[in-house]
Amino acid sequence: MEVQTHVEKDEHVHPVEVAFAYDDPENPQEGWPLVKRWRVLAPALFVTYTINATANGAASKGVRAEFGGVTASTFLTSSFTYLVMLGFGPLVLAPISESFGRRPMLVFLTGLITLLFLPQALAPNVASIIATRFFQGTAASVEGPVIAGIVADLFPKRIRGPAMGTFVLTVFTANATGPLCANWIAQELGWRWVYWIQMMMAGLCFALVVFFFPETRGDAILAKRAARMTKESGIPHHGKGTDRAESCGEILKISCLRPLLYLFTEPIVTALSLYVSFAWGMVFLFVGAIAHVFEETYGFSQGQGGTTLICGFIGAFIGWCTNFGQEAIYRRAVARGGGHAEPEVRLYSCAVSGILFGAACFMFGWTARSDIHWIIPCIAVVLVNLGIYPIYLATYNYIGDVYERYSSSGQAAQSLLRNILGAVFPFFGIAMYNSLGFDWASSLVGFIALALAIIPWILIFFGAWIRARSKIAQALAHEEGVVLKDEAQDTNSMA
Repeated sequence: MEVQTHVEKDEHVHPVEVAFAYDDPENPQEGWPLVKRWRVLAPALFVTYTINATANGAASKGVRAEFGGVTASTFLTSSFTYLVMLGFGPLVLAPISESFGRRPMLVFLTGLITLLFLPQALAPNVASIIATRFFQGTAASVEGPVIAGIVADLFPKRIRGPAMGTFVLTVFTANATGPLCANWIAQELGWRWVYWIQMMMAGLCFALVVFFFPETRGDAILAKRAARMTKESGIPHHGKGTDRAESCGEILKISCLRPLLYLFTEPIVTALSLYVSFAWGMVFLFVGAIAHVFEETYGFSQGQGGTTLICGFIGAFIGWCTNFGQEAIYRRAVARGGGHAEPEVRLYSCAVSGILFGAACFMFGWTARSDIHWIIPCIAVVLVNLGIYPIYLATYNYIGDVYERYSSSGQAAQSLLRNILGAVFPFFGIAMYNSLGFDWASSLVGFIALALAIIPWILIFFGAWIRARSKIAQALAHEEGVVLKDEAQDTNSMA
């Protein structure tokens, strides 16, 4: 196995820098066979699917019936605390996984998530559910930015699109089928089984991670290799790209501050976080509001109302299929650029789908009425999710391309705002639909969606100018270096 090293001679002894050779068999992004990368990604995607934030709402009616005096808003607090911690958790967990590796993070947290379903299934009161979900939400934050970081670990950006698209499809599938199944479970078996079955799924998830998920973080692999070489030779070695901090505390300090730095100082992250957060808030608002609309307007049962959420999956699946067109555009741009494409190419489908998102909100609002067949508003829900899917995917792809090996920190930044809005929207969602009516409540959402749809267009035309003034983006672009001829040839062969 070839190892590239570099020694700087000075009056002091400097560590030998250890880096991956090109096509190094231990390098997940370039040396692993493509089949192995997808095999390793599979259990990570199962984590994303299993750790579902939306299934909890199905237990609401049963909990309120068993524990007298519990209001819908009180129970909704259990989802609120979960989602808020889902936003704050990545500020620590995602950067830590960048510094110490993905595998130990996934193993520990999936095990913890499994155990935390037990006190929910055996809950003697609603307060115990709320308290447990506070801690579980923190652990479950691994399912977003950290899994997206794993996709970036395994796939260089020239071929990352389909893998990231599949990750986003998994997120939408979980949000659609989770409450769908949970509503039927709550209706037929009782609310406690909502948590028992999730615990079984999480336990399976934990086992898959333990036995089938190796380390994917290149920096972590190099750090272990450097430590081994130091032990064998007695000469200090240092993994290329690893943080040179004086202590673990210093590493944690840098890692925790990095996502907040991105959110408040990087216009790209700020703008996309605002847009995807609104869209994501709509996903969670629709989870509660859509079932409510169909139960009130068409007399659906709890299970039937939850089944309409399958429309979210259908819309996302269509979006996943159309993403192959976006990927073809990206590959042609890479070929024209000799192995490199501007990140803004990732935003083309998002710029169009944002308009569809807003228009579909109007369609849903003005067709969800008893004199119009229920299939019409269902089609509108499909189109809403078809519009949201490219926004979510483009955010991950664009941030991943711009911030590369620190993409998890950028994703953690947008995840914070996204999940906070996801937590807040359901609180006023049903009240808004009852107060304004289904038509004008959806119209209000549509107007806001159309106003925010300008963001990807601004980045398409001015993104390069903005990146040129970003110290972080420029430093990473310089570190990436010149594209290798082999990369350009690989890209041309795919185009």
